[in-house]
Amino acid sequence: MRSMPPASLVVLGLFLGVTAPAAAQRDTLSLRPAFRLIDRYAAQMMQCANTPGLSLALVDRAGLITVRSYGYADIGRRIPVTPATRFEIGSISKSFTAIALLQLRDEGKFDTSRPVRSYLPWFTPSSRWRPVTSHDLLTHTAGLPADRDDIPSSRAQAYLARERALGSAPGTRWAYSNIGFQVMGAVLETLEHRRYADIIRTRILEPLGMTGTVAEFTHETRPRLAVGYLPLYDDRPARPEDPLVEATWIEYGSGDGAIVSNSTELGAYLTMLLNRGEGPRGRVLSETGYTALMTPHARTERGGDHYGYGMFLGTLRETPVFYHSGGMLGYTSYLIGVPSLGIGAVAFVNGPGDPDDVARFALQALAAAASGDSLPELPAMSSPAHVDDPARFAGRFLAPNGDSLVFAASGDSLFLIRGDQRDLLLRYGETSFLGPVPEFGLYPIRFGRTPQGVTEVWYGGAWYAGEHYTGPRRFVTPKEWRAYEGHYRIMQPWEPDFRIVLRKGRLWWIDPDGSEEPLTPAGPRIFRVGEAGSAEVLQFGDVVDGAALRATLSGMAYYRYFAP
Repeated sequence: MRSMPPASLVVLGLFLGVTAPAAAQRDTLSLRPAFRLIDRYAAQMMQCANTPGLSLALVDRAGLITVRSYGYADIGRRIPVTPATRFEIGSISKSFTAIALLQLRDEGKFDTSRPVRSYLPWFTPSSRWRPVTSHDLLTHTAGLPADRDDIPSSRAQAYLARERALGSAPGTRWAYSNIGFQVMGAVLETLEHRRYADIIRTRILEPLGMTGTVAEFTHETRPRLAVGYLPLYDDRPARPEDPLVEATWIEYGSGDGAIVSNSTELGAYLTMLLNRGEGPRGRVLSETGYTALMTPHARTERGGDHYGYGMFLGTLRETPVFYHSGGMLGYTSYLIGVPSLGIGAVAFVNGPGDPDDVARFALQALAAAASGDSLPELPAMSSPAHVDDPARFAGRFLAPNGDSLVFAASGDSLFLIRGDQRDLLLRYGETSFLGPVPEFGLYPIRFGRTPQGVTEVWYGGAWYAGEHYTGPRRFVTPKEWRAYEGHYRIMQPWEPDFRIVLRKGRLWWIDPDGSEEPLTPAGPRIFRVGEAGSAEVLQFGDVVDGAALRATLSGMAYYRYFAP
């Protein structure tokens, strides 16, 4: 795989990109100051995040306003991003799946309230509750696990759901599930008696004139896509200095995320949504269908946001919006619409970076310019070395075995003190930091706090108590749990590995990005991952010489790995 040049080289190419051809844009003289501000923000974000390329489209109910393209679709060959550059749009595809099904509902061929097994008799997840309906799957309230990424086929995904048990009663708990929309893709194919890509093409893409968009990506698609990039290390939190490499390529064609598009054409899709289902050649979605798509059916874990059918419903500066993000291997996308203003944005990146931040800022700038208000201030990009009130984390923290960690504040930064050595910590969340490598390269350093202040700190399984900590310092754990600690890996690129650590008398599952969930015993060698109601189950097996060789996560078998 090819490493990416440093961010400084990418920034030199930021404005090699172009806007949409003049014929495709309206007279936007009054909006040009906003566009220049958006360009500055995009450049700033890309430099900080080491983003290879970015494409942004702004639309209103009349259609395309502008496309802004920055950076490179292919760094090695110095090919710039253009308005025609295609990206994998990921989970934004879910709304396409929902729209096609709602069209079938209008035709009397589909009912969201019917059990899924009435369409797929072999969809039989283990459950002690009522059958799962299509409404449950379309709203992520079915109680299914999030993923089963070792299964590339929607129909196989639906069939092998029989190997999983629901974690909660259908309709009672929101938990994002790609499996659910893969199953809905299989329902769509069963009802139409043809492939998902053909259904989406004839029902949505062709009516909207999206001739460069396809609802699957194959090996033949690959040469016409921006190259996707990921950080070199797939088993630890990414750092600013990490080089980028080309992401693993896969073919895909399922209903949760198989669409490839460019910002111009996805902008046409967004314009249709802003027009409540009306396309340039007639309605793509009925008023009844549009209402079902955008109804807040389920409250999500994201603050006060809700989920419709394949679409999030939230706010932008207290103004109601609909939105969805998409994440694929080397690609991140974002779509957002503001119905009350009739404007929206889509954005793609082909590597690290936050297209959602760019899209939301662009909409604020566009709305201000269109109404004659002052443009928003360009947000200051904070250095990861900057910490608000770093003194709150300073102090000495002691482990049960006598080891200690010492932190000191200086200016607006936090340092780890080891003898005469002072290592700068980089902010990685509100109370998490990246420490020096190699000693602290695998996990974030996390601080725990109470209303009285910071009380403890941990790194993976290592735990240290501060002077304000008042809880227990010694913990009793089952002896057999020691066999489960370790690094486990599977040969699939989506969730390639995880680590299990023992901390404060509990086992913890830790994702490569450093996020972690507690494990709760649910049977011999079986644990629930996360909070009550979670459908994610981890089962350990094949214990040899005091170490489990296999850890099966919601049906996917991971194996003990040689790396720490």
